[in-house]
Formats: sequence, structure tokens, C-alpha cells
Amino acid sequence: MTLSPDASFAARALTRRFPGVVAVDAVDLTVARGEIHGLIGKNGAGKSVLVSMVAGLLTPSEGRIDTAHGALTADQSGPARALKLGIALVSQEPQFAEDLSVEDNLFMGRHPTARFQFTSAAETRRRTAAVIERLRLKARPDSRMGDLSVETQQLLAFGRAVFVDDASTILLDEITASLTSDRKEELLQLLKALIVERPELSFTLISHHVSEVMGFSDRVSVMRDGRRVATLNTAETTARELADWIVGDVSPTSITHATGPRPSGTPLLRVRELSSGKTLHRLSLDLHRGEVIGFAGLEGSGKDTAVEALYGLRPGYGGQIEIDGAPQVLTSPKAAQMVGISFLPKNREAQAVIQNRSVLENAVIAGLPALSNRMGFVGRGACETATAEIIAQLKIKTPSPHAMIDGLSGGNKQKVLLGRMSLTAPRLILLNEPTRGVDISAKPDILKLIREDLSRDAGVIMISESEEELTEICDRILVFYRGEVVRVLDRGAPGFDVDTIYKSVQGVETTA
Repeated sequence: MTLSPDASFAARALTRRFPGVVAVDAVDLTVARGEIHGLIGKNGAGKSVLVSMVAGLLTPSEGRIDTAHGALTADQSGPARALKLGIALVSQEPQFAEDLSVEDNLFMGRHPTARFQFTSAAETRRRTAAVIERLRLKARPDSRMGDLSVETQQLLAFGRAVFVDDASTILLDEITASLTSDRKEELLQLLKALIVERPELSFTLISHHVSEVMGFSDRVSVMRDGRRVATLNTAETTARELADWIVGDVSPTSITHATGPRPSGTPLLRVRELSSGKTLHRLSLDLHRGEVIGFAGLEGSGKDTAVEALYGLRPGYGGQIEIDGAPQVLTSPKAAQMVGISFLPKNREAQAVIQNRSVLENAVIAGLPALSNRMGFVGRGACETATAEIIAQLKIKTPSPHAMIDGLSGGNKQKVLLGRMSLTAPRLILLNEPTRGVDISAKPDILKLIREDLSRDAGVIMISESEEELTEICDRILVFYRGEVVRVLDRGAPGFDVDTIYKSVQGVETTA
């Protein structure tokens, strides 16, 4: 097919099906050379699946991607072919070998050579140093990659795509999420400078941030339910208009839910003027037993800092925290656990799952004191009974309680961790993205567990990037924006709906 000489790539009727769902539905999208093109939409809109097809990581079910050098189709695809066509993807999670040096990671499999095709260590080091200098990073060519910050690794992944792969079509999948505001501005200036130097370049930027897309891009395409619903010139639109396209309703209707009176009396959790560094300012809230409060906000909005402070991970916090009317000083996770606070972190694989151990060991480890006899010995029978109850109650699919947890799906691992929390009989439960990375079929079970079981005798605070999940199970939703709560939405009151939450977290609708 003929490609416009001004185009970097063109997706034509691009479709990707998974069992039971069409993730990308007949999308047509053209990104021009010399352009920064934003791609935005709610979670599940199809953004990442789309760029994964352009990068050759996923094969199209139908349609094609045309470039000046060839095409990616259902019959011809793959990362190697995409790279040959000048396409490079910089993913949200840097893909590096942490024990190798920066220079070995950047030039893995393609080190510069000298005479007789021998690898040139000096040229590799020189070119790596040039990339580091261009990106203004504090690193050395021989630095161990795993010792560098995520921000630095992310920028090095970008540098590899531009300066080593020499790609002309650069796909940036949420790479700004790990960057500070200063670094984001530096990256924007670098993108513009690179386009001046190499007019054939194009950058396609996936982001959840309306303000970021408005500030970075020349044009922005909106994805909704797997389809491209609009492509707009950012200079000719506003943040509110873009948010309207994303949610699909210019005038969202309020949803009224039947609800009882808010609990009275002494709250389980009382927070006043909670602050931590530059990321959280003056948070105040009351939470009663039986309540589920949702925290909504973009990355860096302060919501994560809030739950970390409540679990003792931010010992230098300011403000007051009370549990059942008693003042608390939560300077460590141990201090939080001692007063009945449990925490499920966002990154379960690194921070919660005990790898190479059984389902039983993962399920009971937090509840061992409750499963011990008067002599302090842990009974195997008690552990097996407790684990069997968790497996049955949460419908965990495992061949045996003694099977390694590594073999379970993401949803079943998450159920084990939630069951682990229930053994400790916590008073306050903090959940950071409890359905993150979970198969769609397991999410209803997890949400039901949170709403009907975990909150029965405790209070729950839940962070979620899904507005639908928050409206489904929360009694109240606090919207964070730039470190502060800008809106509180109550079930049964106007504004307790997906569209309002989405616009509020973007900072374009923060008042009732």
C-alpha cells in the first residue's frame, strides 16, 4: 500500500483479538515524521496493545502497519522485523540485565568492532559515554545497571532506542511515569531537539496524563474501547475537551445509589494534616469499620505516599494519626503491624510473594502467631486447615496447598496474599492496586472479597487506577492531584461516577 512521504508509519484497520475480547478494533492511525504524537485513553482502552503490534511484540489478528521500509502484517511480524523497519519501543518497565554494565546493556549483541571483527571495548565505552552525556545522566559506562535508579534506567532505554538502535519511529509507553517533573521537561526539550536534528524521527507517547499529552504532543489520538475515536491538534483543543473525548460523554450524568447513613462514633482511623515531603500535603480523613475508601489519582499525585505513610514507610511524616481514638507514631511497618494495620503493595512479585515457596507457606506466614500453641510451636495441621479454608473461600486454583506459588496465575497469587491478610485479623487494611496484573476473570472475586469479607470487621483503603472498580465497591472516593485531595465523592451523591472521577484526577474538574 502507498504510504504518504510525510508519514512515519500508518496503521490500517489494525485489529487484535484475545479469547473473548477485541482489544484493538480496526484502528486507522497515521503518525507523521517530525511529530510528537500523544496516545491517551482509560485503562483497557487498547493503547499498549496497539503500540505492541506496531513494535512487533504482538501479531495483528487483522490489518497491517506500513512504514517507508516495509510492513508488519499477520504473516510478517516480530520485534526483529520491526527494528529492521526502524521501529523501537521503550516500555514502562526498563528491560535490562541488571548485573551487566551500562555499556554491555546498551550494545548487547552489537558491540562496535575493530580490525578482524573483534569487539572494540574502547569504541563501546566512547559511544556509551556519549549517550550518557547527551542524556545528562549521572552514570558511567562501567556502572552496574542494577545499581542505577529506575529513572536513569528508563532514560538509558530511551537512549538505546535513539542512539544505538538508530530507530526513526520511537514508541514511548508510559516512560514518563517514573520521571520527576524536571526530568519530564528535560525529556520534552530533548525530543524537540532530536526532531530538529533528524526530521525523519517521530515519537508516539502513551500517557495517562491529560496535561502531559497537552504539553508534549503536536497531535493526540484518543482510544476508547479498543477504537481510535479522535485525533486532535493539541494547539486547537483544551484539557477539558480532551477529557470529554476520553470518557465519551461531554456532559456526564450523575449516578445515584441507595446508601445508608455514614457510620457515627469514634472512627477506626482518624488522620489530620498528614504530610510527607513534596508529594503529600495536609491529608485529613475519617474511616470507620465496614467502610471502603478509595484513593484515585495519577502517578505522583500523593495517593501512594499516603498509604505508605499509614504503613510506616514514611517515618518523617507530619500530622496526626489515630487508631480507635489512640494517637499513633508509625515510624516503621512493624509499628503499623503492632496496631493492626496490614498492607498489600502494588508490586506483589517483588514485595509480597515469597518466591520458590509453597502456597501454604505464602498463605500462613503472616498468621503464624495465631496458629501457634501455648508453647510457641506452629502446628502443621493448623496451617493446613487455615490454608484449605483460604483456598476454598477464595476459589484459588492450585493443584495442592504444597504446590509452588510461582506456578499460579497472577489472580490466584493475589488471592493467596489477600487470604494471608485475613489471618492476621487486621483493623485497617491498605490495598495498593489489588487487581493489578490480574486476569479479568479473577477481578470480580477479588473485589467481592474486599467489599464483603475484608471490610466486615475492618476499615479498608484501596488505591486503584480503575474508576470502574472504585465506583463498584467504595463508600467514598478521595481524588488526589499534585499532592492534595481536591475532591471527595460520596456514594449516592452527585458526581460519584466514572467520568467525574477521570476528569478530577486529571485536574480538569475538581469542584462539584
